Amino acid sequence: MEQLRQTIRESQNNVLKKRCQCVLYSYYGLTVSELMDMFAVDRRSIYNWMNRWQEDGVQGLMDKPGRGLKPKLNPDDQQHVEKVIQAMMSFPKEPRQVLQQINHQLPKPVSQDTLRRFVKKISRIDSMAA
Repeated sequence: MEQLRQTIRESQNNVLKKRCQCVLYSYYGLTVSELMDMFAVDRRSIYNWMNRWQEDGVQGLMDKPGRGLKPKLNPDDQQHVEKVIQAMMSFPKEPRQVLQQINHQLPKPVSQDTLRRFVKKISRIDSMAA
C-alpha cells in the first residue's frame, strides 16, 4: 500500500494516480459501485485495475506503450517532414495552399491547427540540432 501512496504523491501521470487512488480506496473498504461513481468509470475498468495491481503492482496500472491515438503528422517520420517543408517552400505565404497540398499528399487529412503545431515542433527540433 505504501507503493500506491508514494506513486500518488510523486507521479506526474494523472491517469496512474487515479488508478492508484482507486486501488487504495478499495483496500480501505469502498465498494466497486462507490468506486465507479467516484472515478466515473464502468465496473469492468475497476476490476481490470484491481487485477492488474494484483498481478504486476504499480507497473500493471500504467498504460502500455502504443496505446492511444497516433499522430497524423509525426515529426519522427522523415516523409512527413519533407512533404510539409516542400509544401511550405512551394507556397511560402499561402497557408491555405500549404494545407491543401498536404491534405492531398497524405492519407489522413489534417487541420490548420494540426499543421501549425507540427511546423512549430519541427522548427524546435531544427533549432536544437543546429
